Amino acid sequence: MRGKNNKPKYSRQETLTAYLFTVPSFIGFVCFVLIPVIWVFIISFRQYNVFTGASVFVGLDNFKSILSDSRSVSALKNTLWYTILCSVGNTGLGLILAVLVDDILPKKVSVLFRSVYFFPSLVGLTFVAIIWQSFFQTDAGVINYYLNLLGIDKVGWLSNQDFSKVAVLILDMWKNAGISMLLILAGLQNVNRGLLEAAEIDGANAFQRFFKIIIPVASPQIFFVMIMNVTGALRIYESIYVLSGGGPGDSSRSLVMLIAEKGFTSFDYGSASALSMLLLMLIAIVTVVQFVGSIWWVHYE
Repeated sequence: MRGKNNKPKYSRQETLTAYLFTVPSFIGFVCFVLIPVIWVFIISFRQYNVFTGASVFVGLDNFKSILSDSRSVSALKNTLWYTILCSVGNTGLGLILAVLVDDILPKKVSVLFRSVYFFPSLVGLTFVAIIWQSFFQTDAGVINYYLNLLGIDKVGWLSNQDFSKVAVLILDMWKNAGISMLLILAGLQNVNRGLLEAAEIDGANAFQRFFKIIIPVASPQIFFVMIMNVTGALRIYESIYVLSGGGPGDSSRSLVMLIAEKGFTSFDYGSASALSMLLLMLIAIVTVVQFVGSIWWVHYE
């Protein structure tokens, strides 16, 4: 049935059934997300002994400790580095690949390239990191072999502090650019080909058509991909753990790696919880900034 305002009216039984379908997801959210977050928030203000269960309220001491710890500061800087470069790199490369397979390549060939670009996203990250670890070897690695053919000296990708984060960046972009391409490609399907042809007839060059027509039309998908890549970069862990172990030193260690180390190796649950809350606040701040900034460049119509 529909009311005077043309909105459908559902019976009480239909409404109850709809709510019942959401119960499993709601229970999962409460048990595995909400309660752990509340518990971590509480522990961040306490000195907690995991073996005895005893805890002492210490106020902001855990937060003061991590903010004055050079390892925590280094991990925070590394995480921000990954967030900026990995998110921009994955989104930018995904956009370029999407335009390439959608408009430049012949249709029959583009289907093949879509599969090729997307395939790395289907492979487990641990296996990918192990393979790339062999690629990045200083003496026997494939990358240094081809660099040597070009007359470039060997690069210590995993042993040099200046290149360890770059190695993680290369792996992350190779792994995730494909899914970014696929999502942005869905937005490019909404681009009016007639509008592009009209703009070309009016004298608009390729760059003008790209920035004035393609980007605005696909901006909702690009924005979603950017959100996905930023939050993923803030939580980066597996690729660093397998590829470089956070080293050499702490040059490539992320906040999530440091949280895992303090929580499950040192059993310092107070500091690990404080770091977790810091990461949660960082994700919230970055997400809010992105949504506020999207007002000026994302177009939903």
